[in-house]
Amino acid sequence: MPQRFGYSTIFLLIFCFNTVRAQQKSFGSLLRADLEAGGYVSSGNFTPFWLRTNQFGAVPLQAPAAVIQGNVGKSYVFYDSLRQRPKKFDWGFAFNPVLTFDKKDHAKLLFPEAHVKIRFKAVELYAGRRKELMGLGDSTLSSGFYSVSGNSLPIPKIQIGTIGFTPLRFTGNFVAIHAGFAHGWFGTDYIQGVRLHQKFLYFRLGKEQSKSKFFFGLNHNVLWAGHAEYLKRYPELALNGELPSSWKFYPNVVLAFTSKNWFTKNGYGAFDSYRLGNHLGSYDLGFETKINGRKLWIYHQHPFEDVSSMLLKNVPDGLYGINLSVNSVANAGFRLTRLTMEFLTTKDQSGATFYIPGSKFQGADNYFNHTQYSEGWSYYGRTVGTPFIVPGKDTEHASETRSRYFPDNRVNMWYLGAQGLLGKSLMFTLRTSFSRNFGTPGGNFTKVKNQFSSMISARYALSNASNTSLVLQVATDQGKLFGQTTGGYLGIRKSW
Repeated sequence: MPQRFGYSTIFLLIFCFNTVRAQQKSFGSLLRADLEAGGYVSSGNFTPFWLRTNQFGAVPLQAPAAVIQGNVGKSYVFYDSLRQRPKKFDWGFAFNPVLTFDKKDHAKLLFPEAHVKIRFKAVELYAGRRKELMGLGDSTLSSGFYSVSGNSLPIPKIQIGTIGFTPLRFTGNFVAIHAGFAHGWFGTDYIQGVRLHQKFLYFRLGKEQSKSKFFFGLNHNVLWAGHAEYLKRYPELALNGELPSSWKFYPNVVLAFTSKNWFTKNGYGAFDSYRLGNHLGSYDLGFETKINGRKLWIYHQHPFEDVSSMLLKNVPDGLYGINLSVNSVANAGFRLTRLTMEFLTTKDQSGATFYIPGSKFQGADNYFNHTQYSEGWSYYGRTVGTPFIVPGKDTEHASETRSRYFPDNRVNMWYLGAQGLLGKSLMFTLRTSFSRNFGTPGGNFTKVKNQFSSMISARYALSNASNTSLVLQVATDQGKLFGQTTGGYLGIRKSW
């Protein structure tokens, strides 16, 4: 949860990292820490899209701004080198405070990551905020996974699950699973007491060392419970501003079903007759193979928000991606190490209207919007899923009167991401996207809004300062969605 503090908060950050340095002797090589300070500038009011996107809510929306952030954490150890055997039990933690100063000299302290974790063999339990994505795709260079992209602050939760893909021995390790089950606390400023239910299950066909592997699975996310003053104005949506919150309804949340007339029996409005809470997720497919020392990764994330999209009535909507990774040998020249291309379409949405004559399914899925949860699939003002479904307040047409928090969820987007090295010290990253934005089902823009956004960043390791690097990023927005904006970031980072 964002907090506002005075400038004295910076001393907390400095003290934390001095303490970490003092403790490193006892933790040895298990403890990792870094500290980064820098500033953002922009020709407009907003920080350019690719500077702020998929940064776990840590980059200010407006510039100029200054940022000081740190990371300290302990990772799992899977092999006990002293006893020469696997280590069955271990623990870890991560702590990532971010202190920002805006142009009005206001200070804000965020915690994009703050969690503790324990594991037994390949199963772990963690509690708190953790930086994570949800789905199958290129986690390094993606434009943003559909369901959970890393665009907003992580939602605090308790989760039990596997650590990556865990082979099933009875299949000869040919089948592996990655699964998780979580309960989270989603309450934000506009509504209180909202809970998050989250689960995922993915399969891998092929052994870890196999040349080719096939992946498939799904993730399911639900907002449920909560109470708010604005809901009192709509008795058909909530009972005296209260949404169904009893734990006796939890099976309805987990299994995404309701019994006939359950809402009238329990005293709730007809809106809850269809399904309790706001459900969404994606079906994911992936294929990985190796070609002449290069890894090729092809993937698709197909969105669902109701029965029609779960039954694929919204084909071809989804994120399509291809990634090529190269194992590079260090030399003095430039070499490309990673290339990702993606296409996102969310135009179909099971049809243009909610009621479709002759069909028992509804259309107009209206991705990420929800009638009861007025800010939909967002967390403290940032989209939780793909950042190309943008809150109206972050666009050039923010002043337009619209009934939905996300006034533009019908999008076609093309994306290119690339990463490369020059020598041993300089790493480059390019992200560029072009989108055509159409509005919402039943709320199309009068004219399609085209948007081009791009960013190039460089990280240079200083030869005369151990584990220290300079970071430079330059980004631009050119179009009708975000307007014409150019900006950048300059920072310095030190690791221990």
